[in-house]
This record gives sequence, structure tokens and C-alpha cells, in this order.
Amino acid sequence: MKHKALKEKLISQNGIWILLDSRKPGGIESHVLQLAVGLHKHDQDVLVIFLNDYGDHPLRDALLHRGISTTTLNGSITTLWNIVQKSRPSILHTHGYKSGILGRFVAALCNIPVASTYHAGETSSGKLKLYDWLDRQTARLASRVFAVSPQIARRLPVNATVVDNFVESNGLQISYGKQIAFVGRLSIEKGPDYFLRTARRFPQYHFHIYGDGPLAAELKLSAPINLHFHGQQDDMASVWPKIGLLVMPSRHEGLPMAALEAMVRGIPVLASRVGALNQLVDTDSNGWLVTPGDGDELANRLRLWVGMSKQQRHSFKRAAREKILQRFSADIAIPQLISIYWQIAS
Repeated sequence: MKHKALKEKLISQNGIWILLDSRKPGGIESHVLQLAVGLHKHDQDVLVIFLNDYGDHPLRDALLHRGISTTTLNGSITTLWNIVQKSRPSILHTHGYKSGILGRFVAALCNIPVASTYHAGETSSGKLKLYDWLDRQTARLASRVFAVSPQIARRLPVNATVVDNFVESNGLQISYGKQIAFVGRLSIEKGPDYFLRTARRFPQYHFHIYGDGPLAAELKLSAPINLHFHGQQDDMASVWPKIGLLVMPSRHEGLPMAALEAMVRGIPVLASRVGALNQLVDTDSNGWLVTPGDGDELANRLRLWVGMSKQQRHSFKRAAREKILQRFSADIAIPQLISIYWQIAS
């Protein structure tokens, strides 16, 4: 397999270990990449551990190409316990429910400091509802709990530190693309059905979806001809320059990485007023927030965008990037996080 050719480095002792369970790219994966790259740039010894081996993974490749150590396990709690007990990292940082549950139990058994970040803003159903409950209840085992929005923090049974997601800003160019785009998982909480309905209301414009998920087949069956599906993107670097406006009509959110990745490139965001998006999007300045599920309000804001002059759009682009630089830049977040790590580890 491709990732085997990119040799993974040996497990290192006394570093910062980031643990996740991931099948494909998404918001957590984007966050982990930003986190690992930021720590690496600040001369921290960081190792990213994939709890399960699902085959080739763009995140693993991206990390290895940046000189960041990775290790892939077999999904067993015993294997995780063995490497933690043997190598004893300074701190274990978990992301996602499965890695969080197993990571916190193992860290407690090995007396290793553990931090957990909670990313998901939606309420789970079915089998995932049990995992979600267990994930939240075992937060009590963590040395420090982070949540990416106040709404997520309130659902936890412990005091959680609300932390902003962040992105690297250096070397990124402003996008002058024109696409009206949806970027994310095609699942009910992300609202791709609202995006489809909006496309149907504006047959004179082209709309673009970048992503995959359980609603993909259903959406394609009912999509108008001006809605274009591009599928899962392993790397958005070549896509962002094509996009002029990011539309996020979500039913539930935390603080979505896609919004930060767009705005750091000067792409305004038209989004539902959910999660912590009100901390990021300033209506009539760098984008717009609308009532979730209000198709008329979404359409009216879109009309404002398409009717803007070049100068007005440039003003929005400048404000979008400036918002990231002022509050959501890795240059701000990483030193703060390193300080917290060493408070926990000491």
C-alpha cells in the first residue's frame, strides 16, 4: 500500500502523542494536521497515532511529507496500552469518540496525562448514540478537556476549556475563484439538502459540492443540472482557489475547519447561525449568518453576494482573512496550547 512506502517513524518517548481513529479526511483530520504541523514548527516532539489501519490515508501522507512521525495500530486497546506503557509519552491528546474512550482508559491505567478535544456539535442516533454517551461520560478520566464551541462544552459532564480551532496562515494566497461551494460531509447535520434546494432556486448559477457521505446517492438523484458533485477531496489545496463563496447551511456545528480554511484564503462564508460560527462570521463584513433551515433568508444573502461589485467582494475577502489572523491563527493558538500541555504534564 502507498502509505507503507512512506516509512513511518519509530515510536518516540516523552513526546506529545496525538491519537485519532480515522477512515477518511474530515474536520477532525484537518484539525490534527494543523495541530501536528504547528507543534512540529515549535520544535515539539510530536507523534500522530492512527488507532486503526484502514489503508492509504491522505492525512498520514501529509504528515509524513512534513517530517512528522506517525504510527498505525491494529485497533486493539491492548496494543495501545502496550505502547503507552512502554514508551510513556509526556501527554496523550485524543480526538474523536473511539480514540477518546480508549485513550482515556489507557492513560488512566498507565498514569499518563491525557487531554481530549471534543469536536462534534451534532446529537448522535442509533449505535453512535451509545458511543457518544460513553465518550462524554469518560471525559472525567481526562486531565484536561477541550471543546471547540460553548454548545459542545455544555453537553459534557465536566468543566471544559473552550478553544478555538485554528489554521496556518503563512504562505496562503487569497482566492479569486467564483464558485459557490459546499465543502464537507454529505450528512444530515451538515445540511447539504438545503444547499441543493438553494441551487434549485438559482438555475442561472452553478453550485459545487466537495465531499461525500451517506446522503450522496439521494442528493444526486434529486439534484438540478446546475449542481455539480466533485466527490471526496484528499487535498483541498488545489480546490480553494476555485471557490468564491463557501456555503455552510448546517443544522449542527462546532467550529468547522472548512470555514477557517476558506476564510484564511479570503473566502467569505454564508452559514447557519449554529455552534461557534458566530465567533467567526461577522454578518455584512466577512460573510453572513442565517437562521438554520430558513431557505428564504439563505437565498436573500446569496443574492447580496452575487450582486456585489468587485470592490465590495474584495472588502469581504480582506475582512475574512483578517479575522483569522487576529484570532484563529496557528501562530496564536499553538504557543497557548503548548503551555497548557506542560501544565498538565508537570
